[in-house]
Amino acid sequence: MKNVLGMINLMDEQDDLSTLTRNRCVAAVPFAGKYRLVDFALSNMSNSGIQKVVVLANSKAESLLEHVGDGQDWGLDASQEGGVSILPPVSLRIGDADHLRTLEHGDLLHLYSHLDYLKSCTETYILLAPSSVIYRSNFENMVDYHLSSGAEITVLYKNLTEIDRHAHIGHAYNLEMNDHGRVIRAVPTYHALPSLTLQNIDLDTMVIERKLLIDLIEKSMKSGTEIYLKNVIWAHLDDIYVQGYANHGYVAIMDSVDSYYAHSMHLLQPQGWKQFMINQESVYTRKEEEQQIACHHQALVRNSFVAPGCRIEGYVENSILFPGVTIGSGASVKNSVIMHDCTIEASAYLDRVILDKQVIVERGAVLCGQYAHPFVAEKSGIL
Repeated sequence: MKNVLGMINLMDEQDDLSTLTRNRCVAAVPFAGKYRLVDFALSNMSNSGIQKVVVLANSKAESLLEHVGDGQDWGLDASQEGGVSILPPVSLRIGDADHLRTLEHGDLLHLYSHLDYLKSCTETYILLAPSSVIYRSNFENMVDYHLSSGAEITVLYKNLTEIDRHAHIGHAYNLEMNDHGRVIRAVPTYHALPSLTLQNIDLDTMVIERKLLIDLIEKSMKSGTEIYLKNVIWAHLDDIYVQGYANHGYVAIMDSVDSYYAHSMHLLQPQGWKQFMINQESVYTRKEEEQQIACHHQALVRNSFVAPGCRIEGYVENSILFPGVTIGSGASVKNSVIMHDCTIEASAYLDRVILDKQVIVERGAVLCGQYAHPFVAEKSGIL
């Protein structure tokens, strides 16, 4: 799809991931034992034939840039007139001397500051997607649907059904559509706990003609009433033909510590893992040298994902261990997410815990959280 530019938007993401995003953006947060959240958006684009991707980066994107590089691990090789480019964040002061205002948040400012780049692109359409929403989608089919419908904008949504009772959705929009699938209203919604309420949840993904995007950006910045592109679109649904396009597969929205933990634990349930693993070979990530898992003869591991390079001498149950984790003799880890290169010393006890990278839990320490509010340890901490 040479006429489609992929764009990953980091500027329109709810960030309530606490210490997990203190020094990194949401896109760089590790997930499922081997991935970063951005891997799913990049893989969807690559598998859909999109070769050129730009990232609307925020101020905490340093580790993301290191992870993504030029995009070669995702088949987005810059030598083939593709690859990944970064549009850095900016802060502008807009207005006359008496009414200066500084805008530092929102994707509209970011897009406005890079209008020259958007105008210089040759692609006809833009596929705008988030990194904080995990799903699998063939964007080529979505673009074809967009062209056949005659819509000006096509948005991706998930219809919540009974099978999605694990859904842990923070700040999102419920899309109300007419019988022809046109979006007529977008209503903010929030689910702090699993819900069976039937709703069409917006997945922050859209197909839009590049010239229309430029027009919306310029008009919105002149009026100065909004800072997010989506809010501009929702406010003009009577004037802009917005069509819904359904996604029927696995979806996880990562906008809080609670949602991150809930979706991580859902992977360890048979149905959750089955949903997540469909076509898993088509999800790419940065290639790392893998080491063997070392389990002591007294170690016991139950219903857990253990990545290569882990050394286990204790007990692990219903947990996700990223590469390089060490579990000492007599230590017990339950219902937890332990990220890269953490060390759990002998006789420590962890239950409902998230440890960021390189945390050391000292001998005999006891760390416990709750399912709705897991205990979270900052990167490189000593507990």
